[in-house]
Formats: sequence, structure tokens, C-alpha cells
Amino acid sequence: MKNLFSNNTKIVFLTQNTMPYTQGLYDVILAPQFYWVKKVSLPVKSLGDAKKLSESVYEGSLPKGTYSYEVSKAGDEFIIIAFDKEEISSLLKRYFTKDAKVNAIYFSQYEFSDLDACCTIDAYSSLVNIDGLLMQVPRNCTEPKLTIDDLLKNVKLSKTKVKLGSLDHEVMDRRTFVYLAAGVVAILSAFILEYIDYKKEASALGEAKTALIRKYDLPRTSMQLKSIKNSLNKTFKKQKALREQLYAFSKLPLTKDEYIESISFDDKGAQVRIKVNSQQREEMIKQKLTPIFKIKNSTFDDNILTLEIAS
Repeated sequence: MKNLFSNNTKIVFLTQNTMPYTQGLYDVILAPQFYWVKKVSLPVKSLGDAKKLSESVYEGSLPKGTYSYEVSKAGDEFIIIAFDKEEISSLLKRYFTKDAKVNAIYFSQYEFSDLDACCTIDAYSSLVNIDGLLMQVPRNCTEPKLTIDDLLKNVKLSKTKVKLGSLDHEVMDRRTFVYLAAGVVAILSAFILEYIDYKKEASALGEAKTALIRKYDLPRTSMQLKSIKNSLNKTFKKQKALREQLYAFSKLPLTKDEYIESISFDDKGAQVRIKVNSQQREEMIKQKLTPIFKIKNSTFDDNILTLEIAS
């Protein structure tokens, strides 16, 4: 029955500016603004081992929430996506109402991984590929324009879906409970055997860990680990501040003929050039940004507002 419905499934790209859907069946591709993504080098080779380190990679850099992680390989590095299942579930309830149903959910990071040009999402933002990471930036593309509709026409959905889970799958029915109760002795025996296997595996894992430390010359002392942690935290804070700045610019109430001409960042801060229609609009935009950023200097010339922002 599911296959019959999937033939009528429409693929949509979901952003915060998307209008709610009230009917139909949809495959949903999430915009980057609904999850966090990083590319990192880790002292492991397998996806499973990388996933175990995912939480420490994002330590201290995520807003409050309960996060899950999706990991993929990118050459010798790993791409790690952090997402809040509860937040995404609430998001879908808000954008798909009444008779609208969601068939599956995907990350734009995987569905548009081969994007090699700037893609216009809407009047306020674009999708770009920066060193293999799909980013949503608050500016429109220059000519020639590739639109999100163009991408959706040719997209071939991957097998990597966002798994939100359901408590319904974890509820045990009464008949299953009776069967399990009747076989409790057999289960206990299986647990004992499994425990023995576990002890063997734990021993092998300990030996593998020692070999890994020797092979990659990993730190052995807490002082070395603390130094690495401090370095990672510093990087996390910079990346978090950059993302928050981009998000604040994306929320500027620009009019039809206004747009962000450029944004550049360095260790001292950022420089932003914004095309505005009048000096009155210039003051309004500065008032919007002043509570968020420390503006060191601003100039207004030929309807271009240039802001120098401290880091």
C-alpha cells in the first residue's frame, strides 16, 4: 500500500519561510537552518566509532536540546549532523496540517551534496556548498540563477532519512509479554552466554584501544586531553558565533529592492554591506542590529550601508 502512495508523493524543500501544506503526501528535505553540520578529522576510521565521538565534537556549541547525530564519510574526514528530534517533530506539525502527510524526511546536506553553484531558495536566502558542507546564507545569488525548484526537479533521494522514532514501536502488546514470561529461563540463559561474549569483546576492545593509542600517538594524560578540549571549544565558539551572526542577518526586514551585498569575516569581526533604499531605512536597520552586535563603525554612501562589527 505504501508503494501506491509513494507514486503520488511530492518532494518539497522546507525552510522557515515555507507556507504550510494542508493536503497531499510529501517527502521533506530539511533546509540547513534546521540542523547543525560540521566536517572534522577524527582518530578513528569507522562510522560507528565516529558517531560515538559526535557528542564531544559538538560539546558546548549547540543550543539547549536533546540531540541525535548522523555521520557520513568525506574522504579522510567525517561529516557530522546534529539534530533535535523533538524540535523537528514540532516543526513538521506546524508546516503539515489537516490532510497533509509526511512520507519521509531528509537532510539537504545529503540530497544536494553535488551542488556546485549558488542556488536561490527564496527572496532572502540561498544555498551554497562550502568545502563540502551545504550552508544557507542570507543573500541572493548573482546571475545566472539556479533555484531550489530546479534542484527538486532532478533530485534523487538518498537512503539517509531522518529517523524521528516513535514510542508506539516500543510498546509491548499483552500476547508478546505472555510469551516472554513463559520463556524467561531461556532468556536468562541467553543473557549469561551474552555476558560471557561481552567480557571477551571488552577484553579485545581494550587491546584494540591500546593499539590505537600507540598507532596514532594519541594523548594519554588528562592535561593533554584538556588542552585538546580547550582548542576544540575555542573553535566551537567561533563557529557558533558565525552561525548566529548569519542567522541574525537573515532575519533583517529588508524591502523588495534591498539586499545584503556582501559579508566578510576575519579574526577581528565582520564587515557587512547592505543595499538600502534611504537614509531612514539605514537608521532602522542599524537599530535592529545594535542590540545584537557591537558596531564599531558605519558608513552610508550611494545607498550602501557598510557596517564594521566587532567579534
